[in-house]
Amino acid sequence: MILKAYHIARRKNRESILKNGLIPVDKTSGRIQYGPRIFFSTDSGNLGFDYVDFENVDCWEFEVDSNQMKKDPVSNCPYHFYIETAIKPSRLKLNELFSV
Repeated sequence: MILKAYHIARRKNRESILKNGLIPVDKTSGRIQYGPRIFFSTDSGNLGFDYVDFENVDCWEFEVDSNQMKKDPVSNCPYHFYIETAIKPSRLKLNELFSV
């Protein structure tokens, strides 16, 4: 099944995302560590602002195959997932309604 996904990113990354798309990133230090992934929500009303920031943020929309989705183990929100594959710029739409 194909679902709509919402990824938030700092606005300072807009130009890079428009050029390169969304690229999985890993976190190798700190208390929470993980391999390369792109976090997103399947509900536009439950975006993960507390993981990025509450200001100067863009919301990117894309479609995702539910077979690729994995539950975000850190978030308690039932709509938060991640994928491990890149999203090309042509598959992204900047959602002006949710960009803060």
